[in-house]
Amino acid sequence: MKKILSKEQLQAHKRKLLLVGLAVLILSITAVGYISTRNQVFIEDGNKSQEVQTHKETVAEVLAEAEVNYIEEDHISPSLNSLVEDEMIIQINRAQNVEINDEDETYSLLTPGMTVEDALVEARILIRPDDKVSPSMDTFLEEGMKIDIIRAISCEILVDGEVIALNTIKETVEEVLTEADVELEEEDLINYDMEETIMEDMTIEIIRVEKEIITESEELDFKTLRQNDGNLEKGKTRVEREGKKGVKERKIEITYEDGEEVEREVLSEEIIKEPVNRVVKVGTKAPKPAPVISRGGSEATRSLRVEATAYTSQDPGVGNITATGARLRHGIIAVDPRVIPLGTKIYVPGYGYGVAADTGGAIKGNKIDLAYESRTEALRFGRRMMTIRIYD
Repeated sequence: MKKILSKEQLQAHKRKLLLVGLAVLILSITAVGYISTRNQVFIEDGNKSQEVQTHKETVAEVLAEAEVNYIEEDHISPSLNSLVEDEMIIQINRAQNVEINDEDETYSLLTPGMTVEDALVEARILIRPDDKVSPSMDTFLEEGMKIDIIRAISCEILVDGEVIALNTIKETVEEVLTEADVELEEEDLINYDMEETIMEDMTIEIIRVEKEIITESEELDFKTLRQNDGNLEKGKTRVEREGKKGVKERKIEITYEDGEEVEREVLSEEIIKEPVNRVVKVGTKAPKPAPVISRGGSEATRSLRVEATAYTSQDPGVGNITATGARLRHGIIAVDPRVIPLGTKIYVPGYGYGVAADTGGAIKGNKIDLAYESRTEALRFGRRMMTIRIYD
C-alpha cells in the first residue's frame, strides 16, 4: 500500500533535499576555488626539469614538497626563502668538484659556477690578459675537471736596433722569436741557445752578421839590379832598363756585426802583373890615370878643395840642356865660372873625368855639381867635401 506523506512531511523532505544540494554546491565551489589558488612552478635542476602545482609559500617548501634534495654549496635561484609566485622558475646549479693548478699552487674547489671563469672568480684567482687558461674561460664545468693556468713571463728581445718587450707563455727562446716574428739568418749571433727555457726578465740579444767579399789591388815594387860592366869606367853607372811596378789582387771577406766591420779575412791572392826589375850597369873599367905634370909638359894642372853635390835632369827646374847648350849627361859638371872656367877638364875622385859645362844659382865659389843620369845615383852620391884636379 502506497504511503502517502502529509503536507508537512512533504515540505520537510523538500527542505532537506535543498540543504543537501546547497551543501554539495558549496563544497564544489570551495574545491574549485582551492584548486584555482595553486601556483604553477618550474624546477630546472641541471639537465632535469619538472613542473609542480603547489600551495607552498617559499622556494624551500616547494623543493621539499617536490622531494628535491640539495647541499649548501649548490646555488639555488631565487633563494630558498623567496616567496613563490605563479609560473616561477627555480634554477638549481649543482656544486661540482674542480681542481685549479696555478703553476706551483693547487686549489680544490666545490663550486656551483657554470663556467671555468665562474670557478676562477669564486677562487679569487686573477687572470692577466697574456696568461693562458686551459680549458678556455667559457668552458662549462664538469665534475672532477682540472683547470690549468700558465702565467705569462716578461722578457725582451734586442734586435735591429729595437727593443721588443713581450709577455709570453712560450717555453723556449725559439718559440718566443717565432711569436715576435723575428727571423734568424744562418750567420746571426744570439746570446742563448734556441732550446733555452724562458725565464722572467730574460733579455735575448741578437747580432745581425753580414759578410761581403771585395777585391783589392796592390802595387808591387820592382827591384834594382846592379850589373858590372867592364866597358864602363869605374865610378860610372848607366840605366840599362827602367823598372815597372807589378799588380797583385786580393779577395777579402769582410764581416759586419750590426753594420759595423769587425773582421777582414784574405781568401786568396793572385799576381795579375809581374814587376819588371830595373837594371843598372856599374862600371868596372879602370879610369885613365891622371896626367902627370912635367916641367916640359904643355898641360898644367892644379888641385882644388871643393864641396861636391849631384843632380839629374829629373830635378825640378833642371831639364836636359845645360847652360852651354850641351845635353845633360854623366860627365857634365856645373861650376862657378869665376873659379873654374867653362870648358875646363876636371877629374873628380869616385866620379871620373868631366867637363865644366853648366852653371847653377846655388853653385858659388868652391862648389861643383856632378851630373848623373838617374836620380838614385845622384841621391847615393849626396854631398861631399873632396879635392879635385883641374886641367887648365
